[in-house]
Amino acid sequence: MISQRTVVVRPKKTDRVARGIATNQLVFSAYQGTNDDIFPHVLALHVPEGSIVADITYGKGVFWKNIRPGAYDVRPTDLATGVDCRKLPYGDGMLDCVIFDPPYMHTPGGTAHQNHQNYEQYYNNNGIVHSTKKYHEAVLDLYFGGSKEAFRVLKPGGVLIVKCQDEVCANRQRLTHVEIINELSEMGFEVDDLFVVLRNNRPGVSRILRQAHARKNHSYFLVFRKITPANYRIPRKTGQMALRLAEGKPHSIYRSSREHPGSRSVSIAQCASGKSATGRAGKSR
Repeated sequence: MISQRTVVVRPKKTDRVARGIATNQLVFSAYQGTNDDIFPHVLALHVPEGSIVADITYGKGVFWKNIRPGAYDVRPTDLATGVDCRKLPYGDGMLDCVIFDPPYMHTPGGTAHQNHQNYEQYYNNNGIVHSTKKYHEAVLDLYFGGSKEAFRVLKPGGVLIVKCQDEVCANRQRLTHVEIINELSEMGFEVDDLFVVLRNNRPGVSRILRQAHARKNHSYFLVFRKITPANYRIPRKTGQMALRLAEGKPHSIYRSSREHPGSRSVSIAQCASGKSATGRAGKSR
């Protein structure tokens, strides 16, 4: 007869205590709505209340409509008030956060985009620093120049929040958010988060013969953090590095323009794209 043995399972000793609660009341990566609907979620997750925040493309302050007054020490500036985002009136390492929402398209001509936030209307012959680049390259140059200045004025570990949208230029997809991420990683920023903003209404066009690309009806909030020199490490090459090859551009557009000051980026075709996925008209910021 086989004797049966009783196995005693002793509870595992551990000092670890499960914390937190189960919930779906979270901040998500994609929302349908307007900028002022989504912007509070971005701030709540990445910028503590009481922080010094410079909105360097403030406009009419639409982003801040749903932010409690006094929650942040807001420093609003804009080109209309005489402050170019590439030449800010702040000292080095002074700010906790910078908000950057420049014009992210150019005018292809005629009246197709006359009510949209475009590069030429606000920065051509108006900015303190003049760019020799054209079309989409001029838009990128503005993003890169403003982000470089933001890096200067941010404290180590400070947050840069960038609003952008992709576009089609010369019948080529220009993934602006990828180009910005790649370039700012070269500057010493690390990307912390990405929010997708889906516009409420359906965008249209003045006339169409044949549609070649999906119409852009979304934009992005990109969240970057300034890396301190002590903990900065050059990122290893991974499969994500293939994103850089999508445009067939140099490793660093901004850096190559500094190394070759006499070079110019010339485009033989103009770009066509929609404006913001927020439904704003004109310089409503």
